[in-house]
This record gives sequence, structure tokens and C-alpha cells, in this order.
Amino acid sequence: MLEMFGITKKFLNTLALDQVDFSLRKGEVHALVGPNGAGKSTLMKIVNGLLTPDEGSILFEGHPKIIQSVEEAQRLGIAMLPQEPILVPDLSIAENIFLGTEETRAGFWLRSKSMKLESKRLLKILGFRCNPNTPVRKLSYSEQFIISIAKALSVKSKILIMDEPTSCLSEDESGRLFGVIRKLKHEGVSIVYITHRIKEVMQICDRVTFLRDGRNVATREVAGMSEEEAVRMAVGRGMEHYFPPVLDETDGNVLLKVQGFTQKPYFQDIDFTLYQGEILGIAGYIGSGKSQLAKSLFGEEKRDQGRMLWRNREVEFKRRRSASDLRFGFVNHNRHDEGLFMEHGVNRNLTISALDKLMPYYLGTSDKENEAALDAVIELDIKIQHLDQEVQYLSGGNQQKVMVGKWLIADCDLYLMDEPTRGVDLGTKGEIYGKLHELAASGKGVIVFSSDIHELIGLCTRILVMYQGRITAEVHHTEASAEKIMRIAAGGQA
Repeated sequence: MLEMFGITKKFLNTLALDQVDFSLRKGEVHALVGPNGAGKSTLMKIVNGLLTPDEGSILFEGHPKIIQSVEEAQRLGIAMLPQEPILVPDLSIAENIFLGTEETRAGFWLRSKSMKLESKRLLKILGFRCNPNTPVRKLSYSEQFIISIAKALSVKSKILIMDEPTSCLSEDESGRLFGVIRKLKHEGVSIVYITHRIKEVMQICDRVTFLRDGRNVATREVAGMSEEEAVRMAVGRGMEHYFPPVLDETDGNVLLKVQGFTQKPYFQDIDFTLYQGEILGIAGYIGSGKSQLAKSLFGEEKRDQGRMLWRNREVEFKRRRSASDLRFGFVNHNRHDEGLFMEHGVNRNLTISALDKLMPYYLGTSDKENEAALDAVIELDIKIQHLDQEVQYLSGGNQQKVMVGKWLIADCDLYLMDEPTRGVDLGTKGEIYGKLHELAASGKGVIVFSSDIHELIGLCTRILVMYQGRITAEVHHTEASAEKIMRIAAGGQA
């Protein structure tokens, strides 16, 4: 179906791809795995017409082809599902799904009824039931991601490129997506699956190509390859270095106590306690209310009722900076719209939450600010060209590292981490887990809100499971299993 030979691409002085070979068979799922900045997305942007290679050749269905634009790629039957939802907030679900590919009668009149029916069909396949007339701005970030998947599926594609498609989906929703992928594969659609999740590679993919520093490491058949081998190929070390030891002992001191937290219709009657020296996990599917709870704890969403006590003192958020003034930090799962300033440099994004500490008397970039930013870049291995580089030009995983880094520089006392490792490679995940472990061990408070159940089990002392806006179970890590937490999150008994 697709063959690429000796693909090379440079950005200024950076060699993003260096003589990369890649092939895609008809009706296969081929994974692309590698660290952030390895060149995975760059390679696929060349396939999708967003970039042209500096060197190399491409064969599409046996014929030489250099794809010059996204429109040309669509005509060839190539569609790409981006890592971040790209939708028009004020248009309806159906209008977004068919934006640019509208069905018309006589080339003029929109076939609105037909598009709505097809939207319903696509969303039903994905297990998401919603009125296609609903404006996208009323949907949560995760729900918008599902609409993006439906939009990609609406184009009758020969090749479908998926860039981290499960990064903000729950285990249950990911399972439904895998069912869709198997159906598309059976129909002869070829799928490129970009991911950092080795378990998904083993579960859904036929072959896997490992990239590192813009070069091929290897291409292997998934059948016959162990998960341990795949991890070593991806990061150069085994799974024993993936998670730090779980912090099993606490001194009994209460850092945070939440009582009766309610914000209808998202969550109600939330009660929990965070102890010094532990990492607390909160699990739940889309619609469980966990992300809204994270925002409310940080004061971004106003609660209807309830109390929050930080070190035995009741906390009220009367303005947006109240949480920051208390030395609370919040890694928001929506880095594009709410977490980062995309048109600002890496240095300013990293230090924005600590400017009062770094530059208390004047504005403007200082040596102290750049030193703090550089320390974070080195500590988290953020791939950049220079400190003033705009964040929008970083890979998704490196953007996520900036999100985490800005709160590390602020040296917070409580860290609220909503999907902290979304879109980052396995090696960096291990580094972030180690940093969270270090923070909790030093007496900081850490709460991780995550749809990655294996992440919560490997990292957290206790896991609170949310279902329909309520905490329905508390599971200690010694009794936790993925099956048990998934069952509770779906409404089953503890």
C-alpha cells in the first residue's frame, strides 16, 4: 500500500528524520513507537501532505508519489487523526464531522438529515450517544476527541493515521476504539498507529517500527515479540525501571481533607483524605467527573457546596490566583486551550507560575528565569532548539513535559495532576513517575487523576474510583487490579 525509502527532513539545523524507511501493507495495523522527538509525527505528516521530505522517495500503491497537500492526500484516501481535537466550537457535532466534506444535493443544497444520520451511526460505533445537533463547545475535552475520531472515520480512507488516539480515553472507550480498528482492518483499511503504550501495540497491531533520534531502530512482527522486548526496543531498558516503589507507609498526618464537595451535574458528595507521604490516585471513565473535580480543587471551577481543609485550615478560592497563592499546582489535561501559552517561548511557559519568586520586582526575561527554565529542560529532557522557541512548535510529548515542568519550578506543596503523562514516551513517563515519588516522599501532596489504570496501580498508594460523579470505592494498591478498577468504574461492585 505504502513504501517510504530514505526519508530525510531537516528543520533549520535539526535533523528530524535521517534516512528513514517505512512500509504499510493493505489491511494491517502498523505501530510507530519511539521517544518524544523521535520523528514519528514528522514522518506521518509527510504521508498526509503537511510536510514534504528533503530527500527520499515514496511509493503509493506501487506508483512514485510525493504528496504536496492535505487535499491531495484526501483524494488518495489518506486521513490523519490529530493528537489534539481540531474542531469549530460553535458548530454542531454533525457539522464538525462533515466540515470540508459536506454532502450536497445538486452541488448546492446541504443534505443535513443524511449527515446527521451518518453522524449518529459513526458515534454509535464509538459507543458515544449524543444529539448530532449539540454544539461542540458543550462537550468535554475527551468527548471532543471522540468527535475527532468520528470525523476521521467519516472519510472513506484507504490509509488512516492515528496519533495517540487513546491518550485521553478510558480503558472501556479504548476497547471500543480497538473494535472499530479491527472492523476497519477487516475491510482492508491500513492503519498507522502512533503510540507510547506498549500494551496497545501488543493488543491491536500487526507490526511495529521503532524510531529513535530520527532513525529506524527496527521493524518487527508483533506476533512472537514479548512486551519486555518491545519496552527495551522503545526505551533501551526494561520494565523494572518503569515505576518507582509504591509509597506504602504514611506518618498519618493529614495534608488535605475534602468533605461534601459538589458541583452539579458533574460530581456530588465527594469525601476523601490525602495523607503526607502518599500519592493518591483518582480513576474514572469519561463522564465520571474526575477532571471537573480536579479543576474544582484548584479553584478553576466553582463548587456548589463542600469544604476543603489544607493542613487543618479551611480553604476558600475567592479569585483565580488563590490556589497558586496557597502553593497548589495543577497540570491540566487540556494543554492546548487551558495549560500552555502556545505562542510564547519555552522559558516563559516554564516560569510563568513562579515569576513572583524568580522576578518579584520587575517584568521581562531575566538570567534567573532562564536559569530555572534551563534546569527544567535538562531535568525533563525537553527537546528544544532554544529557550525562546514557541511551545506550539514542540511535539505533543514535549509540550506535556513543559506542563509538568512549570509546576516543578514553582515548588508547590500540593500537585493536582490530571493525565500528567498524556502523550509522553515510556522513558519520560518513568522520569515523571520518579519525580512524583520524590515529591511525595519529601512531604508534598500529590493527587493523580488518570484514565491509565496501570499507571495508577503502579504509582499510587490508594486509588479512589469515580462513577457518575461519586466516589464508589477506595482500593489499596496491594488489592488493586486493572479488572477490578475497570469493573467498579463501570458501575460494578467493589
